Amino acid sequence: MVAYLFPGQGSQTPGMGEELLTAPWAEEIVDTAERLAGLPLVEIIRERPGELSRTAVAQPAILLVEWLAFASLARAGCVPQAAAGHSLGEFAALAACGVLPWGAAMELVALRGRLMEEAAQAHPGGMVAVLKLPLGEVERLAEEAGCTVANYNSPGQVVLSGPPDMLARAQELAQAAGGKAVPLQVAGAFHSPAMAEAERALARALEDVPFSAPRCRFVSAVSGKPEESPDEIKALLSRQMTSPVRWMEVIRSLADLEVEEAWEVGPGEVLTRLGKR
Repeated sequence: MVAYLFPGQGSQTPGMGEELLTAPWAEEIVDTAERLAGLPLVEIIRERPGELSRTAVAQPAILLVEWLAFASLARAGCVPQAAAGHSLGEFAALAACGVLPWGAAMELVALRGRLMEEAAQAHPGGMVAVLKLPLGEVERLAEEAGCTVANYNSPGQVVLSGPPDMLARAQELAQAAGGKAVPLQVAGAFHSPAMAEAERALARALEDVPFSAPRCRFVSAVSGKPEESPDEIKALLSRQMTSPVRWMEVIRSLADLEVEEAWEVGPGEVLTRLGKR
């Protein structure tokens, strides 16, 4: 069994997906994405890379490259038997599974990026990766510092989210416990209560979007489990922005499904590196 894994924000790089973006067969996909996002995505990726640091720009740009990579694999006759996505990547995974139409996924992601950017400006914060500490210890120090656990990425990497002063305290506690704390280059306190208003707005938009049953096994990073009900998948996606990414549980669930190969579909190798940990 082959699973497709779609990365999230932070995987973007200048010039990503160059061969895909310029392929003759990709023209219709690119035109549709740029129209739905209201952004010149190819021009930004190729000529204005500084704009990729903006959440409202990075999210639809990443989804475009992910969908082109998926379409390229489909043209070669490759079909996934399972799919999962890390945060933003869940929208590509849902489109790959046939739960969401590709165009609806792009519209939702463009809105999601704008909402999250606005929330980050209204509630300044950031994220810190804590390394080399047991999970229970990280959860304890997060609670003491007043932070939120945002990503359960691997046994050796857990990401915290919160206001700057609370993150600074968490870094001190992690270092005192013998761990390592690395600030991430992100624009806000994602997957934390700071995103609550944005989450509510996206949930309202999701109400009018039809969801279908997945054509292949879809593993939710919100629940960490395979999900089959369109209504349950929509409910999980509606609370994704303030919920932790349960990536360790996703990997365990894929193993339980007897996935033999996992292909990272999109820019970079973030998920591939996490899998090796």
